[in-house]
Amino acid sequence: MKQSCLDSRYIGLPKIGKVKIILHRPIPDGFQIKTATITHKPDGWYVSLSLEDGTVPTVSPDVKVDNAVGIDVGLKDFLVTSSGESVPIPHYARKSEKQRKLLNKSLARKKKGSHQWNKSRKRLSKHYQKIANQRQDFHFKTVNWLLDKYDIVGYERLNIAGLAKTRLSKSILDAGWGQFISILVNKAERAGLLTIEVDASGTTQNCSNCGEKVPKTLKDRWHSCPGCGLELDRDHNAAINIKHRAVGHSVLKAYRVSEPIGGVGKKPTLSR
Repeated sequence: MKQSCLDSRYIGLPKIGKVKIILHRPIPDGFQIKTATITHKPDGWYVSLSLEDGTVPTVSPDVKVDNAVGIDVGLKDFLVTSSGESVPIPHYARKSEKQRKLLNKSLARKKKGSHQWNKSRKRLSKHYQKIANQRQDFHFKTVNWLLDKYDIVGYERLNIAGLAKTRLSKSILDAGWGQFISILVNKAERAGLLTIEVDASGTTQNCSNCGEKVPKTLKDRWHSCPGCGLELDRDHNAAINIKHRAVGHSVLKAYRVSEPIGGVGKKPTLSR
């Protein structure tokens, strides 16, 4: 798309013509509009612009190998790091469940297709959109917090589709692990940092100090190793195991050998 197709009040779209818009932020100088994505949401229509700046060099990893962390996502806490830090899980859908039930009940009482039914349907749609926006905002803030502190983030490979079919499906979908990991990988790549996916098998059961297998059920929240005597939270133990696997990953081993020159001199400021 040409830059001339956009001004402060209107955007010119192919096959549609001029459309009045509310421009949330000006297009930076030197950036070229590549694509426009039109999305219909409960509160209106949105146009998302994809921009390109030819002056920005390709960013290659410029990381400190020692500044690595492992993260274990869960349902007790949203995530626990190998350093022992934890991020509480916000439970946006759970907290608004009562309101959702009332909106569903109100919709069910209306005659389908009527004016009042359409009003109730829009209220319910906006309710779901608000939850999705809250969850996405939380994910972006958590990712920024991680990448501001660490150069390498190890995370476990999860079968989220399979987990979503279990009795914990509502809590898993409310946490939004898939969206969080996707944002983490994309933001790290843009900042010239590394994310490393590791095999999840045994990270909870194995002792992070001696490697001995210590069987646990979902109810067992504490890791107590009979071999070396290590005592700590099970999620913290899993996060340390994830970090160990990430640090020993072939990608990081190759990085140690080649030590490429980074595309940036310092860690870029992260923005949403």
